Amino acid sequence: MIISKKTLFWLVFIILCIFGTSVILLSLAEQIPPEEALYRTVYISISHHDAFDMQDIVGRSVVIGLIVSSLIIIAYLLKTIGEYIINIGDGLNRNKVKAKLVNMNDHYIICGLGRVGHNIAKELSLEGVKFVGIDSDPDRVKDAVARGYTAFVGDATQDDVLKKAKVNKARGLVASLGQDSNNLFVTLSARQQNPDLYIVSRSNHSENVAHMQRAGADKVAQPNQIGGFHMATMLTRPGVVDYLEVISKNHAGELEVEEILVAKHSKVVGDKLGQLLKESDYSITVLAINTVEGKSIVSPPAHTRINSGDKLIVMGKTNHLAALGKII
Repeated sequence: MIISKKTLFWLVFIILCIFGTSVILLSLAEQIPPEEALYRTVYISISHHDAFDMQDIVGRSVVIGLIVSSLIIIAYLLKTIGEYIINIGDGLNRNKVKAKLVNMNDHYIICGLGRVGHNIAKELSLEGVKFVGIDSDPDRVKDAVARGYTAFVGDATQDDVLKKAKVNKARGLVASLGQDSNNLFVTLSARQQNPDLYIVSRSNHSENVAHMQRAGADKVAQPNQIGGFHMATMLTRPGVVDYLEVISKNHAGELEVEEILVAKHSKVVGDKLGQLLKESDYSITVLAINTVEGKSIVSPPAHTRINSGDKLIVMGKTNHLAALGKII
């Protein structure tokens, strides 16, 4: 219903009061019968024009009052109808989001769509990664949905909200809320609901990093520290930053950095790295290997053995990386 019953009652009551008062005043001022006064009242309200050439000051005041009152009522009705149409659109968007959430799995969850969360969503969208955003601010969610993202309004610190985002079927989660305490709650709740979830948590204060890690965060990001390091690098080693920015901003499929996990039963387990790259016949550079023991081998030599559980940090063209991932 466009207007609630209570609002409709008061609207009709006000209109009847205006009409009743106008009929009485016109009848007395113009010396006309009530039915004629009612006709003039309705006519003036609809046409916004005095076609009766009333000379009495009271009659003219009634005309002005009727025109102004009718314009105000019309403006209110137009506003109400406009809001109703907008709400219909929002309702359709909410239904689309619900439909997407039903079959959502192996996705990422962004808790908080502020400045940090917005940029995370933008990057994931450019990468073509499935994700759902959560924020308590309806305007931020509307903006996200308008950009084509899957997002809904909710308090990410609440267990039921994370359940709605299918945290039990998610691949990863980033807690990017403004307060460290809220990110801590999100991390705790998400870890309890999905022990295998990969969690990245935001921390504004370095003393809270350990708390985040104990709560279950796999990685803790400090935006201020990252920003300071980036600016210092821009100042002292601008060429390095330019190179990294080319990689990070290149979404045309020409050059990317990817992490590829060596599965337990992969046919390349035990092979030498040089042999793998030769067989793949692709222009791919292995930047590092993160071993299952937690060690990182930077610029690994060609004779390095590939073991189950290793993560290869590789750089190359998108289609080459995709083909290498299928081989591994």
